[in-house]
Amino acid sequence: MLKINKNTIDKFLILLPFLLIYIGTSFQNINDSISSMLKILGFGYMVFYIFLNQKINKNLFLGTFFFLPFLIYGVYNSFNIKAGLSDAIRYLFPVITLFYSYSIRNYLPLLIKFIIFFVLINFFVQIINYINWIRGVDQWFYYETSDGLRYYNQTAGIIRATGIVVFFGFFGFFNLIALFLVKEFYKGKYKNLILGVCLMGMFLSVSYKTFVAFFVILMFYYYKTFFKLLPLLIIAFITALAIFPKAFDSIIKDIVLRFTVYISEGTSMRAESYRVMFQEFNNFNLFGKGIGAFGGPASILYNSPYYQEIYFYWYDTTWLELPTTDTYPPHAFVELGIIGGLTYFFLLCIPLFRRKFNKNLMVALVIYFTLFFDMLFSFSLNNLEFLMFSLVLIYPILNYTNQKNLRNA
Repeated sequence: MLKINKNTIDKFLILLPFLLIYIGTSFQNINDSISSMLKILGFGYMVFYIFLNQKINKNLFLGTFFFLPFLIYGVYNSFNIKAGLSDAIRYLFPVITLFYSYSIRNYLPLLIKFIIFFVLINFFVQIINYINWIRGVDQWFYYETSDGLRYYNQTAGIIRATGIVVFFGFFGFFNLIALFLVKEFYKGKYKNLILGVCLMGMFLSVSYKTFVAFFVILMFYYYKTFFKLLPLLIIAFITALAIFPKAFDSIIKDIVLRFTVYISEGTSMRAESYRVMFQEFNNFNLFGKGIGAFGGPASILYNSPYYQEIYFYWYDTTWLELPTTDTYPPHAFVELGIIGGLTYFFLLCIPLFRRKFNKNLMVALVIYFTLFFDMLFSFSLNNLEFLMFSLVLIYPILNYTNQKNLRNA
């Protein structure tokens, strides 16, 4: 008879929401109903585990207590109660993730092992994706519009890496997070090989947000390593430029185009979103236009009248049928207001307010920076996939004091 000890069951129960959410992620372009159901189950399980575990961080609880009135008022002030409730739950995604993080704060070694497994299986699947792409196979993760148009994300004529997670942006994001976590906390076998896989996966995603975050972290946190590697990076860049001139030319043109539409000219949906946010700042919008009014999925689903009021222009993104405006700060500050928005972001940063400044806190800051930088151009802050590879790790990292080899965990 097969015997499973309690420790194994405990570890499985801790990893269960990760499994539900990431299996759900792989289904998002195959069956959206199954994908949503699995993610909801993962989120619901975390709530259940928090109450069952009964381990609550006092500061996080107080921060949530002070934020809830702004959330409740936002729902009350919404143009549609269904829209308000729908997006209000999404505002709680990162909050619940932090509470769950505190509940599993003693399990960093287990999480590191899961992260390594997740990185490796995604890398293996991506190799298969490349083979099928070269063969011209219509793959399971390709997107499809309501008009039946099938497409995939590419740069310089090369498909962007997605692994099993469908979205190249998240593929680059989790490889970047894994890179720093493995470097700082993993002491087991094949460490350099795993670091190489993380680094390669990050670059294969061709996610510009991830690239910028990576180099900023290198320059400010690993600056000694950065300057040692700088000559090698320059040589590698020149070599790659000589071998793949057309690819680099395409990438450079893409970067210039993005700089133009996002910053210098502001002719993009994302730039338009920030225009709206600063307009609300100028109008001293202290308590918001109501949850569901702008930016989030509910504002699109329930046809928020706010878009017409501000003459919001979607530019050339209409055909993509995006569920959001792809910028989180405008969404939060327009709906919650200046005070509500600041209270919300303060709540999410509560784990960082600690007296002891050490390596663990620096790693936590790296994760926060990576996530918050990404959310400037996306909705990663209320995306469960991103949260389960960022905020859920914060308390285990801050609480980790055992410097033993993680392979013994």
